[in-house]
Formats: sequence, structure tokens, C-alpha cells
Amino acid sequence: MINFLWEIYDEPGMLTIPFLIALPHLLSFFLGLFYKKFRFKKLWLTLWIVIFSALVCGYVFLVYRVVNKDFDSLLVLFFAAMFLYVFFFVVYGFWGQVFNIRKKWHWLRVPFVVVIPFFIFIILSIGYPYGEISDEPLEQEDLAASLDADYEMNLSESDAWGNDSRTVFFREKNDSVYFRFSYSMCAKAEYDSAKHAFIIRRGDGASGKWTLLDSEKSAVVRKLKKNVENYSQEYSTSRVFDGDESSVVLKDYKRKTQRRLYFPNAKISHVYDAVTIEKTFESFMPPRETYTTLSYEEVAEKCSEPVNVLVEEAVHGQQKE
Repeated sequence: MINFLWEIYDEPGMLTIPFLIALPHLLSFFLGLFYKKFRFKKLWLTLWIVIFSALVCGYVFLVYRVVNKDFDSLLVLFFAAMFLYVFFFVVYGFWGQVFNIRKKWHWLRVPFVVVIPFFIFIILSIGYPYGEISDEPLEQEDLAASLDADYEMNLSESDAWGNDSRTVFFREKNDSVYFRFSYSMCAKAEYDSAKHAFIIRRGDGASGKWTLLDSEKSAVVRKLKKNVENYSQEYSTSRVFDGDESSVVLKDYKRKTQRRLYFPNAKISHVYDAVTIEKTFESFMPPRETYTTLSYEEVAEKCSEPVNVLVEEAVHGQQKE
């Protein structure tokens, strides 16, 4: 968590954010002071009310956005931080009216006008970088295998060991969008003793044929492609190291670029954009009974024995070292 916060403040420009956040509080303080000490009281009061109203409207808008994006794990922190932000805006307005420039202890409180919003900003910044994003140029062999397509993208879902793997493929060529689905179970895992890492290879399975999509579904796929292209780093308060995972690959043959997205446990990590991408891909998956007669639990049981043997071999190998 501390490392994450230091990453936020690593660039000098980011250090100005707490001061920008503190600006309404400073204005509230000075408007309260001007209201007490100077003429044009209606002007100072009107300006204070305008800023306060803008804050309340912004608060309502942000609450609406957060609730609609289902940030369950962040709601309590968010509401607490925003409540404190508006509360201290009012407090500083009243404090400006009682501020006495001749009293030293009054001046000692002035830095808190910036410090408190700074900590509120930290509360709103709590979260771990979620998943992985990788952008790189396409290899020549990928370009040669494009078959004159504009792009191809897929989403693969599986458990942590690559068992019960489901993959949805899309390809667009000459303004026509095609779809294909493949399934495999019991991935072939190997242990690299030199790197102390497991290597997971796709298991045996079946792959469907390319199917032309209608105009409505094609529009959904094109929108999905834009979502994948525009996806940016999300943050989550949850860190789950085991469970389901998915990966998205977009090969843009026109731009000669490739984008990879890795989404571990997206649905329980409360990352709205990642979940939206996942669910859109999943909406094209056929019913489970059309490609296997086994349930998730039965597949896990069937594939567990060779995995357990492999883990034991890896543990014994490390103990010998």
C-alpha cells in the first residue's frame, strides 16, 4: 500500500493535487475572514454559497458514478472521505470568521487547511494496481498469419492451473465480424526447476469453426474492441492470489500492434471496466452443456491428481536444494 502511494507522488506534478484539493477549503477560510473583517458582506457570502453548492453537486455526481460502477469495496472509504471534505469546508468558513491575526496559535492552525485535504486525498487513493496491461508491436509471423483480417481478439478464462479453459475469438475482415469458441481441460503443467516456476500449456479440447455474426452482434464486438483499446489501469482494495483468471489479447493487424490484458478475479475485485469487458466476451459463450458434460467441480477433480504430483515434485526438488 505504501509503495502504491509513493508511485502516485513519484512525479512532481502530482504533488500539486493535494493543494488543488485544498483550494476550496482555502477559499472558504478567506471568504469567512473577509465576511467578518471587510465590507461587501453579501458578496463574500454569495461566493461562499456558490462554492458550497458546487461541492454538493459534485458530491452527488460522484456518488451517482460510484454507485453505478459497483465499487462495493470502496464505498465506505469514498463516502467517509467526501463527507469529511464537505464538512471541513463548512468548518473552515466558520473558522475564518473567528480568526484573529494577532494570536499565534490561530496561525499554527493554518497549515491544517492543506494537510487535512491531503489526507482525504490519500483515503481516496487507497487501492492496489489491478491486473496487467501490455502493449507491444506485432511479430512478423503474426502479421503473416493475419489472413487479411483487420484485427483479431480473444478472451481466455480458466482456473489458476489452466484447467477448464474457455476461449472466445473474434475476427473482422472486409467489414464482416466472425466468432469462434474453443474449450480445453486438464492443462499440461511442467515445473522449471531452474526458474522455480510452473509452465502451463493448454490441454486437449475442441475448437469450433468461424461463424459470421449478424449486424447487431457485430456492433457489440466493435464496441468491445474500443473498450479493450481504451482500457487503462484500475485499482482495487482486494488482492486475491488464487481463483479464476482471464486474459484478453487484441492483435490489430492494421496498426501492427498487440495489446494484452490480464484480469485475475475481476468479478470479486470490483473493477468496473475489467468486469464489463469480461462479461461482454462471456455473453458470446455457448451453454456449458454444449461443449462438456462435466461440471467445474468434476473437471477440477479429474485434473487435480497430476497437478498434485507435480506440486509434490516441485516441493521435494526445492527441499533438496
